[in-house]
Amino acid sequence: MNNIVVAGQKRPLESLFRAMYHDKFDFQDFVSGDIASNYEIAHYKKHDKTREVLKPNKKLKAFHTFLNLFLFERLPVNKDVVFSYRKGVGTYDAVAPHAKSRRFFQADISAFFASINRKMVSDIISAGQDCTPIADVDVYKDRILDLVCIGDTLPTGLPASPTITNAVLRPFDDSLEAHCQSISAIYTRYSDDLIISAQDQEPLSQIKDHIALTLSDFTAGRLVLNERKCRYFRIGGKVKILGMVILPIGQVGVDSKIRAEIETLLHFYLRDRSKFLDKIDGDLDKGVERVSGFLNYINTIDKGYLEKLRRKYGATIIDMFVHRSFE
Repeated sequence: MNNIVVAGQKRPLESLFRAMYHDKFDFQDFVSGDIASNYEIAHYKKHDKTREVLKPNKKLKAFHTFLNLFLFERLPVNKDVVFSYRKGVGTYDAVAPHAKSRRFFQADISAFFASINRKMVSDIISAGQDCTPIADVDVYKDRILDLVCIGDTLPTGLPASPTITNAVLRPFDDSLEAHCQSISAIYTRYSDDLIISAQDQEPLSQIKDHIALTLSDFTAGRLVLNERKCRYFRIGGKVKILGMVILPIGQVGVDSKIRAEIETLLHFYLRDRSKFLDKIDGDLDKGVERVSGFLNYINTIDKGYLEKLRRKYGATIIDMFVHRSFE
């Protein structure tokens, strides 16, 4: 990529596209080809609700990869508070700043992707033109919008959608961060999950109403909080955020359900392989991947607990799963 873009130098969209893909993908197809034939629509049902997810083919994925690299990943985001859909950070980074707090408020944005419309995406592209190496982004903006928005909304499932949400919410993130700093509170966001914490309850007493109003103001009323998922909690009870727990000693730890599952899987893998296979529906590769995922997750959150697992089950077996070295 360093050979394609020279710092401070802008190039035509066609030039960048051809430099990246050569003749593998047709630029004319990128700027004028049919889009609908390049994805399928899948429906997933959970808790009596059906969610629509787009499944792009290889070509549409490639088009989105190009747009992410040269446009959407370069748009301004508040890196101090948002930890979703960014390289090198994840859920732990969103939770860790709250480890020393005593009171918490967690909220969720309803219909997150679907509530972001074409105009909102258009606005961030226009505002971020100085950040992209594409010289003629305004010429192709309508086509870019066609590629990333289906109808008038940002769809779930297309590769550019997550990255776009961070740029769309940047003004909201900036405003809420400033407000939280003014009341001695901490704000972080992971996708549609908003986390606010403080040392006592007073700074959080009006936070729900403030968030709802700020969110409405910056998104013209399109984004709203999911009332069913707004909750207050405090140290003394179980503080579970994004699958992690905040311990009374001011540390982030692994949730007890995950601890129980990983230890069960490790025990059966070592002592009773048939029961291990039963636990993972008879698919050994799936089981290895699950244990590996859990252990790498634990390694990020709680290295002390990983060391405990090494002592209990053997360093060789734990490291084998961590590094997926089963040769």
